[in-house]
Amino acid sequence: MKIFSIDKLLSLVFGLMVFAFFAFLYPFHLNYQEQYQLFLFSPDYFFQFVAKPGGFSDFTGNFFTQFFFYSWVGAIIIAILFTLLQRTIWFISQQLGAKPLFMPITFIPSLLYWGLLCDENYLLGGVVVMLLTAASIGAYTLLKGNRVRIFFVLLLIPLLYWLVGGAFLLLPLFVIIREIMKREIKIIHLILFTLGCVALSFALPVLSKTYLLQYPMRQAWIGVNFFRFPVIIPVSIGLIGLLIVFIPIILHFLTVHIKKNRKILIFVVQLVVLLSGGYLFIRQVADMEKEEVMAYDFNVRMRKWDHVIALADRKTPTSPLSVTCLNLALAKEGLLADRMFYYYQNGIGGLIPDFTRDFTIPMMVGEVYYHLGFINTAQRYAFEAMEALPDYQKSVRAVKRLAETNLINGNYTVAAKYLHLLQKTFYYRVWATKALITMKDENLIAQHPEWGWLRQCRTKDDFLFSEGEKDMMLGVLFRQNSENRMAYEYLMAYTLLIKDLKHFVQYFPLGRTLHYKAIPNSYQEALMYIWEKTNTDPSKEILYPINPLTKQRIKAFERISPHQIDPDPKLFDAFTNTYWYYLQFRK
Repeated sequence: MKIFSIDKLLSLVFGLMVFAFFAFLYPFHLNYQEQYQLFLFSPDYFFQFVAKPGGFSDFTGNFFTQFFFYSWVGAIIIAILFTLLQRTIWFISQQLGAKPLFMPITFIPSLLYWGLLCDENYLLGGVVVMLLTAASIGAYTLLKGNRVRIFFVLLLIPLLYWLVGGAFLLLPLFVIIREIMKREIKIIHLILFTLGCVALSFALPVLSKTYLLQYPMRQAWIGVNFFRFPVIIPVSIGLIGLLIVFIPIILHFLTVHIKKNRKILIFVVQLVVLLSGGYLFIRQVADMEKEEVMAYDFNVRMRKWDHVIALADRKTPTSPLSVTCLNLALAKEGLLADRMFYYYQNGIGGLIPDFTRDFTIPMMVGEVYYHLGFINTAQRYAFEAMEALPDYQKSVRAVKRLAETNLINGNYTVAAKYLHLLQKTFYYRVWATKALITMKDENLIAQHPEWGWLRQCRTKDDFLFSEGEKDMMLGVLFRQNSENRMAYEYLMAYTLLIKDLKHFVQYFPLGRTLHYKAIPNSYQEALMYIWEKTNTDPSKEILYPINPLTKQRIKAFERISPHQIDPDPKLFDAFTNTYWYYLQFRK
């Protein structure tokens, strides 16, 4: 057996390419996947999956997905699965007599599934389905005796149905075509065998639906959740399954008819087409804008505030959710009031977005409410996000947040329920155990750098939550704890973003309790703008201690500010990091 061969080298290179893509170019899509499931090491969780057709593949996919917490581990897992799928298809092709000349074609199913996983709603269980199905076909090709093959297939069909769901049909499809090609079984026996496979294949979903499952018939046929939205049946997955069946058969016929003097040219052409086509395909389907938003969200989730700001320094965010994450990071680092307008701002949609009934936005916006001290609102957002998951999973991120909010509110029985769930996970077990210990001692909670502070900041009185009166709610929050600097800065940012300078001036004196060493930069700019517009006596000086540079800059801004309705923004390049620029050019 050769340790080194061109086919093994190509498989290795392919695996390294997959790893590099998901580890360095697309890592946050993997982190995104991890947070929207709750894999538990418990018998109940296991039997919940394997009690239905295809559940084993779903279970295995979820098992692997939990390791996406570290994206580089997820990248290794995906690279191994895709490489194994390609190697299995190549093994089947070799059993049918294919030559190494056409080996590049066996990469196509893995390459197509690579593209599918660029969509965050495709789940890893589908890859497990394809690999198990291909492996069962490969096992069939190893069998020699006619009776052995027939009994093996008839016994394997029910087992494969329960393991992979509807994809089990690929096995009898391949077997029937292969037996017709081999012509080793008598015609009458082949006909009976084919009828038996067809009858068994149709009977299995019907019987499971009738006697075992409380699911629609379509779910009994499909079984596996290939896609996060179960009502959607991705046709592309069916195409990949058919390729697993037909690529080895096609390679068998190509090998028979190929001319020897063209082998090198054909091999090179295949590689060029595969590399160039694969590059263009992955580039087309990879959504780098979503990857950027997911990067912001993951770093917020991990409290890596400096990483969030570094992302914005490299490329100014423009999407509302990215700006929301940036503003939160600036506030946590004590930089919001000074540096807020150094970056693109898109109104209050980038400060505290409105509630949306889905499973992504509430999770991200809930981070803002949590760190402000709106603990009940953060709890509601986490619960709503988890309940909105279309594949009926539980979210480990939401469960962790629900444990935190209940702990902060003193609802220890409810918090313990969530923490005991997290103790059955791999990555969150230690954290949950420490939280349970902390929960038993009020002094430990009070001394906790996050929970203790949020317990002091949280709203203690019930009030009607209003999306249209966020400034009023921020004001209530700040009045309950006048040391809550973040609540004050969000209140001031709210007035600045909606260009409500009247309320800005009204709320500004509230910040005296925070003992700023100097008036924050954006507040100075707003105060100077108001002074320039309202002061009628040039001999008077503004009452606030404004930086002399800020006074000079507003004079320069006013000198170049034309009187026409739509001035040229290029004239103001030196002022894009000021509140005055936001006032004039942002709507």
